[in-house]
Amino acid sequence: MSGSLDPTLRNLNDCGCCEGIAAETPVLTYNRPGLSALAYRVGTHALFKESMLARLSGSHQAALEGLKTRADDDFTIALLDAWATVADVLTFYQERNANEAYLRTATERLSALELARLIEYKLGPGVAASTYLAFTLEDPPGATRQTATALGVPRVTTIDAGAKVQSIPGPGEQAQTFETVEQIAARVDWNLLKPRLTERHPINRDAKSLFFAGLTTGLKKGDGLLLTPDDGSESVFRQIAEVTLNDAQQRTEVRLQPLPSAAPVAVATPIFFQPVFEPAPITKKFLGHTINTADLFVASVLQNFAVLDIFDNLVATQPPPPSVLAFRTRAAIFGHNAPRWDTLPVSQRIGEFGPDPTTNPVVSHFIPGPYSTRQNSWAEQQLSNYPGESGSNIDLDSVYSNIVKDSRVVLKDGATAKPYQVSATTEVSKSDFTLSAKVTRLTLDTRQGFDSFNIRRTTVFAQSEELELARLPIDKPVPEPGAELVIELDTLVDGLSAGQKIIISGELDQVRGVMASELALIDKVDQVLGVTGATGQVLDAGFTRITLVGKLTNVYVRNTVTINANVAVATHGETIQGIRAGEGEILGSGDASKSFQRFTLRQPPLTYVSASTPSGTQSTLEVRVNDLLWSEVPTLYGRGPEERIYVTELDDDGKTTVVFGDGKTGARLPTGQDNVKAKYRRGIGLPGLVKANQLSQLMTRPLGVKGVTNPLAPTGAADRESLADARRNAPLTVLTLGRVVSIQDYEDFARAFAGIGKALATWSWSGEQRSVLVTVAGTGGAEVSEDSELYKNLLAALRQFGDPNVSLLLESYQARFFALAGDLQIAPDYLPDKVRSEVEKQLRERYSFDAREFGQPVQLSEVISVMQNVSGVTSVNVTEFYRSDQPPDRLPRLAAARPKPGGDQIFAAELLTLDPRPLGLGTSQ
Repeated sequence: MSGSLDPTLRNLNDCGCCEGIAAETPVLTYNRPGLSALAYRVGTHALFKESMLARLSGSHQAALEGLKTRADDDFTIALLDAWATVADVLTFYQERNANEAYLRTATERLSALELARLIEYKLGPGVAASTYLAFTLEDPPGATRQTATALGVPRVTTIDAGAKVQSIPGPGEQAQTFETVEQIAARVDWNLLKPRLTERHPINRDAKSLFFAGLTTGLKKGDGLLLTPDDGSESVFRQIAEVTLNDAQQRTEVRLQPLPSAAPVAVATPIFFQPVFEPAPITKKFLGHTINTADLFVASVLQNFAVLDIFDNLVATQPPPPSVLAFRTRAAIFGHNAPRWDTLPVSQRIGEFGPDPTTNPVVSHFIPGPYSTRQNSWAEQQLSNYPGESGSNIDLDSVYSNIVKDSRVVLKDGATAKPYQVSATTEVSKSDFTLSAKVTRLTLDTRQGFDSFNIRRTTVFAQSEELELARLPIDKPVPEPGAELVIELDTLVDGLSAGQKIIISGELDQVRGVMASELALIDKVDQVLGVTGATGQVLDAGFTRITLVGKLTNVYVRNTVTINANVAVATHGETIQGIRAGEGEILGSGDASKSFQRFTLRQPPLTYVSASTPSGTQSTLEVRVNDLLWSEVPTLYGRGPEERIYVTELDDDGKTTVVFGDGKTGARLPTGQDNVKAKYRRGIGLPGLVKANQLSQLMTRPLGVKGVTNPLAPTGAADRESLADARRNAPLTVLTLGRVVSIQDYEDFARAFAGIGKALATWSWSGEQRSVLVTVAGTGGAEVSEDSELYKNLLAALRQFGDPNVSLLLESYQARFFALAGDLQIAPDYLPDKVRSEVEKQLRERYSFDAREFGQPVQLSEVISVMQNVSGVTSVNVTEFYRSDQPPDRLPRLAAARPKPGGDQIFAAELLTLDPRPLGLGTSQ
């Protein structure tokens, strides 16, 4: 629009000094789509003033024709200037009002609140963090189960919902309170469960080595050992080839001589090590069986016995560790060192007159006598022809007082060895074959096999002593390869059940020195009630085997693993108590004459916890009127006059107001004195994201509970919804309308879910069926782990509001980082440290979690542009630019993986951000 004067109307005497001045208002405005702010002003102070001056010049009113001045101190011009100021202010606020009328351009939270209400969308109030608390119960030192009960320590302790735990704050932090949201039964036995660290030493016939407990076994090279194989076969004799002491493990390793392959197998009674006491009849019935815990409990009810009694009886009657007999003495058969006949003097070789037992009785001075003949033949005969003795007696070459009745001996002749049991021992004086000595006579349990042992060559291994075999350490990690779902505990544990939560902690096997914890769910519990051998002998005590639901995320070093089964879910927030416990806060008095009564909660912020609802949250508020519970609804519109309902409103200050009906849409409050009460919890948002093991202060202490901690850091927290999130999420609710149909619906629904920062949905092909793969990230880039409440609730909500027949996969995103280093040339007028700090600040803002999307690559040119645009930077030389998880190759573009729609590779999307470690930026001027 022009304010210039029409030439045909111009005064002929006009000097033309005002020609060319035009009106500049109203200004035409144009807003392209996608802008974050509207241009709506029709003018500014300068334009308004110029337009009024232009119209003043073109006026035909006689009163103004003579006004030629344009000086600002002229009264008329000053008046125009004042009105230009008024117009400037009015148009400014008009533009602001126009911007506040649209969700995309609104800058005030209240505007976003009111606009969202037009589509029945409420800005998210935030969500409380959740975690798992591991409780430790009192365990009196040295107390058994029976004595602990006598001391007043309950076997089962009930920890009710609402147990309160507080964090120990660090510097600059405030203490945060968490409360359990479920009731659990806890036991002392579940405080510190351990996996099986050792296993019984197997005994095999052809074993190459054995391990004995302790360092003072006294074994040496050549000593004999008697082994009874686990398969129940005959005992076998082995000799020691080498002895090695292991100070670290406090055990003795014995390497055995090879077992002769041609050695005959001697028949012998196996040595079975029986329990210390006889098991009870009911224990015998289950001994050596593996029984599901539930089945064992049913059997205990039907047969009227206590499961714990069986456990106690098994412990009392468990056998000693498998043992081996070592022989401390070596002996020879009497006469083994008798001289040969051909070395004797003639007088001893030629006997007196008498019969020769080898021929017909003939009296002759020239025939060898019976003594010399017996000497010559006996020296090389077998033990079965032992002269002068009968039965199963053998005479040793000396007195051996340490050989006692019922001990074991082994006769060994070359490769042949056979064990015997000593029935009796006596000391006798023996004179024969030119030898005389006092010797030990052994009466063995049998003479079977005597014909296999030569008198001169046989060695007697005696003075048997039982040695304790060491329990072998189990070196396999937890879980064991090939058995990822099974953990065997080191003892029998009662009461564990399917569906029970446990927390496993330990040192990571692949990253030594790093400790980690994770939640697991029990699928099945089996009781292995003793280990028996092939012939029924008891080889080892019992233990409990648990089977998990799904595989563990980590692999742990076995001897560092601990398992706590006293686990309860807890969420951030503290219950507000009234004057009397359990009643809550008094909001006020109802008045039936008033409609839409309103009450404000006195202790904000109200706690909202994660839930499988479309919004992802659920309020902890409970309102009772005259002790009757009223229900919260999204809106009063369309509700009946008798319905006991209310709505809540969250203002910009975080305060929650409870609004009741008017008797037409929702019931009015009945009249009463302080009859409106509210029970709720306060505390929400990111302050609840305390560190692992920081929740350790018990605020309520149930009987028998000693301590508590949170092995896992809390997750799933989110502050109340920001304007940026509201602009994105509010339209999504209109698009999905609380249901999930299309692939975009899955993404929009997940993105609007409380606690979720980013979401991406794609179609994937698993090889058998088409699936929806949803990749999500928590607020601020937090991981959404499968054991978190946020993950479980989101998955449940997607399945509830989506098609149950659609295969759905939910994955937490993969955080990836890129490293950056370079040199900055700084202008001489600038401080290098400040410029470098500003460059790093701009880079971290541009490549932060909030600024990036799944699968978005990083361009080197973009990085250089960000650095170059900082004031004071004259030039940039990037020396390092690579992904932290890849070789440091300098590339112009760093890619981030993103699942392709319809692809057959199922993986979570990557999000590439700047490495949190300090940047290597050098500066020069």
